[in-house]
Amino acid sequence: MTRRVAIVGIDGSGKSSVMARLREAAPGTGLFASMTCPDFHNTRNVPLTDLSEQLRAFSVGCDEIGSLEMKATAMYLQMTLFGPVERHFLTTWSPDVLAFERHPLIELLVYGPLYVALARPEWNGQDRAAEIVAVLEHHRPGTFDDILAWQRSESTRLGTSPDIWELLSEIADLVRRDITAAVPGFAARFRTTLPDAVLWLDAPPEQAAARCAQRTGDGPKEAHETAERLVALRDGYLRVRETLAAAFPEVGFHRVDTSDGVDLEESVRACVTEGKLFG
Repeated sequence: MTRRVAIVGIDGSGKSSVMARLREAAPGTGLFASMTCPDFHNTRNVPLTDLSEQLRAFSVGCDEIGSLEMKATAMYLQMTLFGPVERHFLTTWSPDVLAFERHPLIELLVYGPLYVALARPEWNGQDRAAEIVAVLEHHRPGTFDDILAWQRSESTRLGTSPDIWELLSEIADLVRRDITAAVPGFAARFRTTLPDAVLWLDAPPEQAAARCAQRTGDGPKEAHETAERLVALRDGYLRVRETLAAAFPEVGFHRVDTSDGVDLEESVRACVTEGKLFG
């Protein structure tokens, strides 16, 4: 049976670096596979790559027009590809270990308060729809029509509203529920379940923000990569660790310090050799 491990943490915490080290440090017997989330098109030989690229363009476009509400909507839609991509890995290769860079159920629990705050009754995405359409048509014509078609197909599957601008309210309603109801609700939307283990990369928000700035240079910044928002997101991981321990104790949640000056390779190796992730 495949053991599924989620690598999570605020932007700039070192997820990509840890994924590479984890691949090297994983047990030598059996098959180790990994997938990138939410930019699934960065993983080779997976389905829905065209749609993944379109949703990434949507996310970047939301940063360009400065709409945090649309950005949150784009992030959610990117995660809806998780289930089909995960199933492809499990049915095609049946790896002993499948590692995810991010996991939609963990991320939605962390970002939940942001969705609740953004789901204001007075917000209407139609007011700025023309802006995002113009941005997408400039970079990749036809993108928004394909995204709307995907949202309609998902709403048909779930029996929810096909209106893309109602997603924030739907997500906020799920977040407000008890976690034992919220997790199954999001699991149905993402077509997955909680991972077997979570490796939380904990980096000081100020250091993570500096890494993000260095990585993006003069390009468009992610709307949530400010030090202030990264502090709130780190608090979210702390909250989720405690919540999962109480409601889903079977999910191992392990913290790894990824602050500057820490021997990251040794920290990852310790997690593996001590059997925390693959035992």
